[in-house]
Amino acid sequence: MSRLNSQQAGQGPVLIMLHGLFGNLDNFRSVSLHMERNLNVVRMDLPGHGLSPTLPTLSIEAMAEEVLAEIARLGVDRFHLLGHSLGGKVAMAVAGSPDCHGLQSLCVVDIAPKSYPPHHQEILEALQALDLQNIEDRREADRELRSAIPDAGVRAFLLKSLYRHESGRLRWRFDLKQLAQDYPLISRAPLIRQVIQPPTLFIKGGSSDYLSEADEPGIKAVCAQPSLKIITGAGHWPHAEKPAQFTRICQEFLSHV
Repeated sequence: MSRLNSQQAGQGPVLIMLHGLFGNLDNFRSVSLHMERNLNVVRMDLPGHGLSPTLPTLSIEAMAEEVLAEIARLGVDRFHLLGHSLGGKVAMAVAGSPDCHGLQSLCVVDIAPKSYPPHHQEILEALQALDLQNIEDRREADRELRSAIPDAGVRAFLLKSLYRHESGRLRWRFDLKQLAQDYPLISRAPLIRQVIQPPTLFIKGGSSDYLSEADEPGIKAVCAQPSLKIITGAGHWPHAEKPAQFTRICQEFLSHV
């Protein structure tokens, strides 16, 4: 497979950041600007997202294998790993792989190591129903999506990945067809083949229901040193909603591992 797309900046210990479903490495751009003062930050596009190539099957485990391979290609032998949502599941699969060496810490943002009921079908269906052949720009796409996706913030997030191809037509920067097909695999719990030994911080958005007290036993079953921080007033995207607090929590955690 071709290499995953990544951007690297800063100096210090290596921190690899993985975005969530339908996202790309730009999702962490604002917080990484602050972290780059003390860290060598590598923001990576997951397979099938951004400018990274896609895979025949976009399962969590297949993505984790490619992330591990890209870490090796970058010549990184010691690193910290942070992942949000789907990226958090992929990060847990990476950390729980016998092939993972040199991991110093793990940060998982607003996701648990469990299966989730499918809850993106309406978004997937709305995106698939959008006729990109006959849409002129993002504004028109936004209007078309409004009834199926009433949350303006979610629409804005999705539309960041709509771009004009050299053919002149609009296209998505994620592999919509494959993601829709493999969505049941993405909804599953990550395969964690061995207990994650390095310190692991779970960051929960206080207003989000992705993480709850009921997830504590499952977390303790796969993580030897778990801890939790809650960002009050943030939802499922705490790094975007409360970037200063999110950055402070991450830097404090990383400074003590």
